[in-house]
Amino acid sequence: MRDLLLSEELLLIGLHDETGKTDGWFQPTTLHGALICDLIERGAVTVDEKKKVHPAEQPPDHPALRQVWETITADTKPRNVSHWTSMLPWKHTKPAELVAERLIDDGVLTREEGKVLGIFRTTRLPATDPAPERALRERLRGVLVTGIEPSAHDALLVTLLNATSQVKAALSGVDSEQRKAGTKRAAAIAKGLKDNPVVKAQYDAAMAAAVTTVLGTTVIVTSGTG
Repeated sequence: MRDLLLSEELLLIGLHDETGKTDGWFQPTTLHGALICDLIERGAVTVDEKKKVHPAEQPPDHPALRQVWETITADTKPRNVSHWTSMLPWKHTKPAELVAERLIDDGVLTREEGKVLGIFRTTRLPATDPAPERALRERLRGVLVTGIEPSAHDALLVTLLNATSQVKAALSGVDSEQRKAGTKRAAAIAKGLKDNPVVKAQYDAAMAAAVTTVLGTTVIVTSGTG
């Protein structure tokens, strides 16, 4: 199994394994901010001191990242991180399906198409291989409950979870006291990451995604075009 993107990890946490639907607390627009973080982490875009996003010359290999990279590249004027976290929901209105593409190819998820009232198309993404999500949750429990020092990637993942109130969902299966302690630990990790200049652009993208979600620019996974 290839290393997962931040956006893929968020999606696995946000999907119900059996129904393949996003859980009620999960806002798919969070994935747009995570995708920008992924682009930065993979070197597919850079962010300058004014928070303007600049695409690299070569597109990323990952299908979801490539589509978002192409959207950013098509704009002749450099835009800041907040612009893209607000604009991407209008450009890619099915972020869960977009992020799921490689997970489907790798046999982690499967795609099931249907219709509501015989008119509206729906897509479910049930799990076919639970191992990657199981390993992900175990890793997060190690960081948030056991107190293992997070890698840079995991610290950013925890920050995204903290910013979008998904820490408790990531810690499902542990007792309430451990979830409470894990939530505090997540907040502490996010606070520490805030002042880390190495990942400042990714932190800004995570916060912009959280703001976009809170303001209600929610795009339902089953509507629109990707």
